[in-house]
Amino acid sequence: MQLQDVLQVTREAGLSWVWWRGLYEVLLRIGILERKFKHQSVDDLLCRSLGVNRDELDSMIIDKWRHCESHFFLKTELSDYARYIGDPEHVIAIADDALDGKILFFSRWQADLGSPPNWLLNPVNGVEHTTNLHWTRIPDLAEDIGDIKYVWEASRFPEAFYFVRAYALTGDEKYPEGFWRQFESWITSNPVELGPNWRCGQEIAIRSFAWLFALYAFMQSDATTEDRIALMLKSLWYNAYHIEKNHWYALKCVKNNHSLSEAAGLFTIGTMLPFFPESSRWRRKGFQNFCSEAMWQIYSDGTYVQHSTNYARLVLQLFTWCTQIAKFNGYEFPEKVNDRFRRLLYFLWSLQDRGTGRLPNYGSNDGALTFPLSCCDYLDYRPSLNALSEALDGKCIYEYGPWLEEARWFCGPEHKGPSSNTSTADVQAIIATIPEEKPAYVAFPEGGYYALRSNDLFAMTRCGEPRHRPGQPDMLHLDVWYKGCNILIDPGSYSYNPGKEWQGCFSSTRVHNTVNVDRRDQMKKGSRFLWVNWVRGKTLEFGSKGSACVFVGEHYGYSPVVHRRFIASQDNTLVVVDYLFGDTNEHQYTLHWLVNDLSILENEWGAMIDSKGDKILLRTGCSHEASASWVRADEKSKRGWQSPYYGERLPAWSYQMEVCTREPVLFLTMLKPMSENELPTSITHEEVNKLLQSWGIGSLDYVFEYSSPHYSK
Repeated sequence: MQLQDVLQVTREAGLSWVWWRGLYEVLLRIGILERKFKHQSVDDLLCRSLGVNRDELDSMIIDKWRHCESHFFLKTELSDYARYIGDPEHVIAIADDALDGKILFFSRWQADLGSPPNWLLNPVNGVEHTTNLHWTRIPDLAEDIGDIKYVWEASRFPEAFYFVRAYALTGDEKYPEGFWRQFESWITSNPVELGPNWRCGQEIAIRSFAWLFALYAFMQSDATTEDRIALMLKSLWYNAYHIEKNHWYALKCVKNNHSLSEAAGLFTIGTMLPFFPESSRWRRKGFQNFCSEAMWQIYSDGTYVQHSTNYARLVLQLFTWCTQIAKFNGYEFPEKVNDRFRRLLYFLWSLQDRGTGRLPNYGSNDGALTFPLSCCDYLDYRPSLNALSEALDGKCIYEYGPWLEEARWFCGPEHKGPSSNTSTADVQAIIATIPEEKPAYVAFPEGGYYALRSNDLFAMTRCGEPRHRPGQPDMLHLDVWYKGCNILIDPGSYSYNPGKEWQGCFSSTRVHNTVNVDRRDQMKKGSRFLWVNWVRGKTLEFGSKGSACVFVGEHYGYSPVVHRRFIASQDNTLVVVDYLFGDTNEHQYTLHWLVNDLSILENEWGAMIDSKGDKILLRTGCSHEASASWVRADEKSKRGWQSPYYGERLPAWSYQMEVCTREPVLFLTMLKPMSENELPTSITHEEVNKLLQSWGIGSLDYVFEYSSPHYSK
């Protein structure tokens, strides 16, 4: 990074963040962290901590564990959970494959890691990591080793939850035996502090959750021997030992879902293993840090600091776990923390499609599903929202279905009965602290989310000021759904280390549903997860106007050019007007729409889109002579791709309309259902004016009347 970029990052992220981040890099590069986290015997460390000999270590900690008063939330009779498992054959198949080393990655696809699994193998490129290197010497991203997340994912032990669920269904002892064998092989293959699986404290915490879940689930199994229990307890102790020593990095330098995951790990291990000398400190520190981070990371309106629907769900799942651990062991989270998570729940519920449980795939999505405890698709948020709702307030928010299973694992197999249907009133009766919103539109101004509903049509856009490091340059991106089908889509993330060929093809401004200026991003790319010159947006109007719902907002990422977006929705019809102004130099303006991989009839003015038998007409227009093109999933141009699941690249349709001019530009877009096949024609300024006047909004002229602040970067 250039000096001016460093200065800009300091102004935006704050001097404290830059200081701590720089300190970490220094400690990493001069080898202090390697010396601090040296490879050593866990048994020797623990013997010194407990003041015992190695000969008595195992028996001592098993005895202390059996007589401690910690309680896990699982019931002893696992068969009681079986009736809530929506697709038993699917669960058993995944578990059986996992016994043979075919591990489910990112809740989507399997990779054969062998039996026992090769915990160091990247199954995508075939590269095998080594444990000859200390974790401080292993980069997260490198061209020769590929995306480290593929190695981390297997070591999160997602198969443990499938083993438990299959055991609940069948009682077959092969599942606990399979878990313990894989656990033992992981310990053997990953000596402490060596190799990639010790690089990230969050991964260590998530792995600990899976191990604990399996430990308590398999307590009645003959496979759960004292030797295995002792190995598990010692491993969990060291996990917390490691997390605590590097927890400052997550708290000071990362300050996102990582710090919450690590705090949850410390709280969990400290609570469930209270007999270790360090446990009370871990429990206290984890609890305090989880509370403080949650209050900072979750805005007062319920939106999440990372501007990612998937990461919002991750922290929601973490709290469901933590609040149940606390409840069963005599602790309570402060009501202000409970309230923040109620608001987060309400935010996600508000953006959710009622029929599928899906949300816009907005922001970074690394495929994280910490607790895979339902047969619902990964993109269905109902299981997680249900579980937290019952954990907090004793009542599910969805009708009976496969999304009920996760709540049962967390809250017990006794079904208390969900509501018969989902409505705003039902949710707000559960989440009583949230003020009632009109169902047609809802705003989350602190996070900058605005949602409009019109009968079967749902639209979401984002416009606001970042408080923390932005994830993607996607201000004023628009997501559109019709009857549960995501028509205009977010491209997703694909991979955090896709290689040079695919760099920016899923995260850049040009692939989002917004306007690009001069083929630049709204922000300047710094490092892997760092943007410089944070894009800032301002909402000018939101609410009802005439018979429609209206949004008007703008951003200054291309200063002195201003991008103003007007959105109006009424009776399943959506109108979008993009106004680019503020500079007399010549610029190339590109309107982009990413359309789901549906059947379409296209031309330069839009397309007729066939969505599950419903025909949607997309029409466009421009104030200037423009060129337009459609592309479906093109390898050469890298246009037209989407990634709903991490590591998966699927085709979509990319529409671009481009114009070069020194004058202000107006792009017009209309989306509405139609009864017959119809090729789109250009939509005109006059036609839009006539429609808006029929809605009681008035002419487009009022969109131009707002005075814009002069925003310099």
